[in-house]
Amino acid sequence: MRSFKITQKTSFNDNESYEGETIETKIMRIVENKEPIEDGAPLIYTERKDGVQPEYNVRTDKWEIALDAMDKVAKTNYAKSIETPNVENSESGIVENSGSGTEVNTGDNPKTD
Repeated sequence: MRSFKITQKTSFNDNESYEGETIETKIMRIVENKEPIEDGAPLIYTERKDGVQPEYNVRTDKWEIALDAMDKVAKTNYAKSIETPNVENSESGIVENSGSGTEVNTGDNPKTD
């Protein structure tokens, strides 16, 4: 019985990794060069009178915030879609509205004129 070596051509390249800086050498570099510490997350402080804001509360259900934001985006997109551009007739100089702005064709019931 014969055995065959199957080779496949892939788009993977060689691993071009490098060894990073250890934390000890990084601290020594920062202390010796008197560099500011740039790593880390920003600190978030809110006024006590404002209370805990839902954007910064870890116990807040973020799904509701995302739904509210998406509703605003959807309403804005819908309002833009029903806006009708004003078309100026170059011969008479009359500005005509190209539609009523209330009709929306969803594809379920195509318009027939």
